[in-house]
Order: sequence, then structure tokens, then C-alpha cells
Amino acid sequence: MRKAAIVCGNSMQPTLKESDIVFFKKYIKNKSLLKVGQIVIFYHPLKNIRLIKRVKNIYKNSIEVFGDNIENSDGSNKFGLINNEKVIGIVTSKIQKIF
Repeated sequence: MRKAAIVCGNSMQPTLKESDIVFFKKYIKNKSLLKVGQIVIFYHPLKNIRLIKRVKNIYKNSIEVFGDNIENSDGSNKFGLINNEKVIGIVTSKIQKIF
């Protein structure tokens, strides 16, 4: 079953823009396979917010993430690696805002 989320901010431009709708499948540790290049939704390691970023590197129990809009994005370079337990889902598709 897919879930939906609305993109807020411009850290993933040009791939995802403000108000785009993304669909994601729930991430289940040890059953879901994370791959470099995938877009994931996860809990920020220090703040009580959800973020959407692209997986750059995968380690045993964590991932390195960055936004596509490097100049306007905080990623692992600012808050470190993301523990796999913080991953909520893997983006599978999007509906792009037309206006």
C-alpha cells in the first residue's frame, strides 16, 4: 500500500518542487532494500520534522542523504548520517504541480 506526502521547500529541485505530491512505500528494516539514488522520506536526526532527500551512500545501519538542490539543502553534510530506523519510506512516484 502506497502513502502520499506533499513536498515543502526547494531542497529537491529540479526533481521535486514545492507542493508536488509524492507517493511512497513504507520502509521496513530488513525487508526493504535501499539503493543509492533513491529518494527517501525520513525523520530528521535532531529535530522533530520529516525530510525528503536522495540516498548518496549506504552503510551497514545508516545512509548518507543530500538534496538535489545542493546550494539550498541541508543534508548529511549538516546533520550526519541517518540511522535506518529513521527512514519512513521510499518514494516511488510523483504528481507534479502544474501551476
